[in-house]
Amino acid sequence: MDKKSILAMLLIAVILILTPYYNEHILGIKPEEKKVSADSTTNIQKESFNPVDQKNSAEINKEKQKESVDTINHPKEQTKTTEKVPFTGDSTLKNYRIDTDLYSVKFSNKGGGNFSSFILKKYGTYDSSLVDLVSEKLNNNLQLSFQDVNGQYINTGDYLFTSDNKSEPLVLKNNEKITIKFSIEYNKTKIEKELTFYNGFYHIDISLNISDPGSLLLNRQYQIKWENGLPLTEEYKAGDSQYSTAFTYMADDLTDYSITEAGPAKPMTLSGNADWVSVRTKYFVSILSVVNADVSDGVFFNGTGIEQKDYMEKLYTTGFFVRDDHQSIDKFRLYLGPLDFNQLSNYDNHVDELIMNNGWYERVFRSISIYLIIPVLEWLHGFISNYGLVIIIFSILIKLALFPITKKSYQSTKKMQLLQPKMAEIKEKYKNDQQRMQKEMMKLYKVHGNPLSGCLPMLLQMPLLIALYTVFRSTIQLRGAMFIPGLVNDLSRADTLFTLPFSLPFYGDHFNLLPIIMAITMFLQSKMTMQDPKQKAMLYIMPVFMLAIFNKFPSGLNLYYIMFNILTVLQQKYIHVDKDTKAPQKNK
Repeated sequence: MDKKSILAMLLIAVILILTPYYNEHILGIKPEEKKVSADSTTNIQKESFNPVDQKNSAEINKEKQKESVDTINHPKEQTKTTEKVPFTGDSTLKNYRIDTDLYSVKFSNKGGGNFSSFILKKYGTYDSSLVDLVSEKLNNNLQLSFQDVNGQYINTGDYLFTSDNKSEPLVLKNNEKITIKFSIEYNKTKIEKELTFYNGFYHIDISLNISDPGSLLLNRQYQIKWENGLPLTEEYKAGDSQYSTAFTYMADDLTDYSITEAGPAKPMTLSGNADWVSVRTKYFVSILSVVNADVSDGVFFNGTGIEQKDYMEKLYTTGFFVRDDHQSIDKFRLYLGPLDFNQLSNYDNHVDELIMNNGWYERVFRSISIYLIIPVLEWLHGFISNYGLVIIIFSILIKLALFPITKKSYQSTKKMQLLQPKMAEIKEKYKNDQQRMQKEMMKLYKVHGNPLSGCLPMLLQMPLLIALYTVFRSTIQLRGAMFIPGLVNDLSRADTLFTLPFSLPFYGDHFNLLPIIMAITMFLQSKMTMQDPKQKAMLYIMPVFMLAIFNKFPSGLNLYYIMFNILTVLQQKYIHVDKDTKAPQKNK
């Protein structure tokens, strides 16, 4: 492996792979909390957003750090009131279940449709169960709350609504849909809520109607929100938690809200109309979108960070301040499902911008990842069911596509080796005359060509290599995809054969097969192509360095780089400098 290739690989590894870890764990730099300008925010203690609830939230969340996760006092419980509330609803808890081709949801008449589970039928977890986006431990849910005209804070999720729908399991097929209607009265004002479920889609449509909002709502305003985030679904929870973030899309811009430390996070509000708010993990997302409602009062964010052994659990709450002038029925849409571009691109409100947006490098090379790499992988998967074989064939296609550029780079490297003696001679002869040295160098390049032009082909490959890294690291298409049964069962996870009884520095305690093979192929490639004896130390350092980095990476990424190394060896073996290219003769 020549110096330029080594430097290129090292640059990619250090800058693109280690930067987040370096900033957080070595420099202690954490992502900044979103700073919101005065003209784009509303006071978090506005009348419709209970300041007492925020105070209680801070006190309760301090206790969370001392208790186990199973005994957490969740934000939902903070909204309960000890005063008698004049609600007229049902006296019996009724449970519902709806099955579609994509999910199975359980909910009740409590809160007018509080979810107890939302199981995705096409996505499993590392323990062989199916992904459930609603967690009893987290108590995460869609909630409707408001302050009445007397200033009392009400969370409708604490009360039983009435419904004329039978509480029996339903199965939707083909293009079927079902609407479940709930209602409750508060001080003789009727609150109606409808949930419409569709087969073949991950979204649920929500309709809200308050018969006399002026007599019920303080400032005619209520809040609809997704509360307490999403559960982590991956075995490597630290990696899953790293992606856990809340977002909103307003004024054609994506704004994020991140929890960076344990304890209650600083609340944030943004004024103005927003298209949607969301909470995501690495592979899954909850998106609450506006279909028809006045949300000009803005959106809000708050949450809590809970320190675990190797990661931080982040409980995000985000929603809309909705102004109800009773001009029409308010309508929203809740998407609970995978972060799949094929799904999200069906909506016309920019929710697909949540794909490939974790870090600046993902955003910069997002178009290459989404519109080139992923479609090719999916096209190949249409012919080849095994995604491991797809990656192998894909790596061959990439090498063939880059062959003209790679050939130019290797030939330039060979020319550089041939010119080295002459360049050294010029440097020695004119070491005291820099101007003459540059002049002689330019003459040499004019006759034999500038060998440094070989750096340009290497740079042209960088965007594609970075985009590939992003895809193999986070695309949901590879999640759960098996390559070799018993050895590589999931290309989105490390292929751990066994766990060591101790942890090695930088390497960890997981013995993974593909990273070791990758390091071996890299060593063989370097040994085969090494020309300069001064590079001997790098011959051993680089494979070990890359092994430590790639040991925690998904096996799909390791498989690609194994093929990359093997194909690079073959290219270097068969690419030669043109026969007409000869080393310049030394001056006599």
